[in-house]
Amino acid sequence: MASKTAVTIKAAGSGAGNAPSKAGAPGDSYAPLDSAHFREAMSRIVTAVHILTTDGPAGRLGATVSAVCSVSDDPPSILVCVNRASRVHAAILKNRVYCVNTLQPNHQALSDAFAGRGNLDMDARFAMADWTSLATGCPGLKDASLSIDCEVFSITEMGTHSVIIGTVADVRMSDEDRSLVYIRRGYHSVSK
Repeated sequence: MASKTAVTIKAAGSGAGNAPSKAGAPGDSYAPLDSAHFREAMSRIVTAVHILTTDGPAGRLGATVSAVCSVSDDPPSILVCVNRASRVHAAILKNRVYCVNTLQPNHQALSDAFAGRGNLDMDARFAMADWTSLATGCPGLKDASLSIDCEVFSITEMGTHSVIIGTVADVRMSDEDRSLVYIRRGYHSVSK
């Protein structure tokens, strides 16, 4: 039988515990965390860069995302975090399918376009690359490092975003051994 571990989280400003404050001194009280400080902290986490796509009754849409991870291999499933104010969020809710396309270093301009830089309409963004229709009908980037095609299994709201878990319907992988990553608000290339 697996053991369970209890974790206690102390309230901000309690002054108790040994977790460091913003100043980093053990035992200091916590300062309130504002969203700008949190975003700066999150910018220091290296993340792969992906284009999230969907297609169906709500149309073909895409967006650049970084919050993606595996959930389980039985059944094969992944999650993606999507801002609820985005157009792609509404489309995924209606289409009930999505594809995560992991980018290579030569995809920086494509990533920028799907992030909204350049103010291109959706058709112009998709016209920048070659796509193929995967098992669910979602667009898969032909030269992506990886494309994971999913059907929506569950959606959980958290703050401004939804955590969308999908069961995997199709996977396409390339032999490319370099990936596009993002850290401190800039692109970098990582090799195997």
